[in-house]
Amino acid sequence: MDCIPVDYQGAELSAVVVHAAGEFVSTVLIERPGGVRRAVGPFRPFATARAAEQFAIQYAKDVLDGRHVATEPRTVAG
Repeated sequence: MDCIPVDYQGAELSAVVVHAAGEFVSTVLIERPGGVRRAVGPFRPFATARAAEQFAIQYAKDVLDGRHVATEPRTVAG
């Protein structure tokens, strides 16, 4: 399930949510001006698609704000 992109600090944030084994797992795509993209995740499973989406978008906002994130998930550069 692809979610509606969110514009934040000049970047476009897009959560991608997958339903598997009764759980929802998300990854977030961060696209900065100039086409530089970064995918972060997948994150831990959630009970609902909305919760998975909200977590992914908030995580991306935290990354862009430079906030410390306690557990860094895998990052894929692209």
